[in-house]
Amino acid sequence: MRDERTARAVRLAAAGPQQRLAVLRAEVDSGLRTRRHLGYWESSQWAVEARPVVAGLAEAVEAGSSRELIELLQRAVTHVVKVIGRADDSNGMIGDLANDLLELHAKACQPGLADPVKLAKWMVRFSFVDQDFFELDPVRYAPALGDKGLAVYRREVAVRSETSDRYAAERLAVLDRDVPALVVMLGGDLTEPYQYQRVADAMLELDLTDDGLRWALEGIERTSGWQVAGLYDLAADVLTVPRRRGRGAAVASRAARADAERIDIRAASGGGGRSQPVGRDQAEARAVLGAGNPGALVDVLLAEGESEAAWELATTDPGGWGFGERRWKGLAEARARTHPAEAMAVWFRLVDDVLVTADKRSYQAAVRYLKAAVKSAQAADAMLEFEVRVAGLRETHRRRPSFMAIIDKAGFV
Repeated sequence: MRDERTARAVRLAAAGPQQRLAVLRAEVDSGLRTRRHLGYWESSQWAVEARPVVAGLAEAVEAGSSRELIELLQRAVTHVVKVIGRADDSNGMIGDLANDLLELHAKACQPGLADPVKLAKWMVRFSFVDQDFFELDPVRYAPALGDKGLAVYRREVAVRSETSDRYAAERLAVLDRDVPALVVMLGGDLTEPYQYQRVADAMLELDLTDDGLRWALEGIERTSGWQVAGLYDLAADVLTVPRRRGRGAAVASRAARADAERIDIRAASGGGGRSQPVGRDQAEARAVLGAGNPGALVDVLLAEGESEAAWELATTDPGGWGFGERRWKGLAEARARTHPAEAMAVWFRLVDDVLVTADKRSYQAAVRYLKAAVKSAQAADAMLEFEVRVAGLRETHRRRPSFMAIIDKAGFV
């Protein structure tokens, strides 16, 4: 009687197998909708109170999916998306609910359960009409859609080709294994490292490992800048897979260097954890690794809990911003615990970097970094600086209406 979250959990737990779906439907309609505008704290409270409904749906999916449950999940995520449209979801708690529901929906859509035509039409409506935050991957849904559903999905996407983003077309090209089309759509003019990265990732998704490696190495040779670090990481990962054989002398040489680097990393970390002092051999290994690959040494230091040393290395090395997005995310997360103002600066730098590309995925990545930045700003009592920086972003990217709409919906001033 006093706490709605508890009440919902009790109602769901008390429902027997025959009544459970009906109880879930009632809770979805009562607990995942609101007509009120939700401020920052109200949004957090609403998300907390809604969580048992999502947990109940998750239990239902684990117990066994059905066509009725799939349609209920679609209804649930549609409700939550409407709430996001009138809420200050700066901390992303309501968005997390939507992501969880979409994951449950994809899991529930087993072949033969969902009506393939209805599923295809719902996917198109959700992706292109209801909202522009979340994307549905036709590759993942292909078994549930079948030939009939995919035909409807393709037709509906084609009708909206001029107004929709490129994601659906790219994913359909993956589904079709249309390599030339993927190179054109993902690679563009092939002048930047991220373009080669996207093509290489697509080749690996298609299990075309040799092609993925070739695109990564080509990007390393033909481009420059901090994003090249991602191409090195991709190539090293491919080259150290044991099943790789017969790659020729040049590729084998790269594989040997990658294996040697991994040995250096193991020696530098020592496997002792943060409680064990750094021995002389370990210190020498770190010195060698730092001279040859300071980015790898940053990984070691972060893994060993030596975040201060990792930060010092990254910020004093002239090529520090060439360490790549992944490493700087790790540095920012570690720095946020002790120096949130400095972490906030890193999050904004990452925002600037991802916005080099103008597409929905980049905009969504920028919002994720802004959410991390606002947490750091609150911890550092630097909300005024945060607001000034966001105002600067708005001015710089004012000609990107899709990005403006996304940060408006996210609640950034």
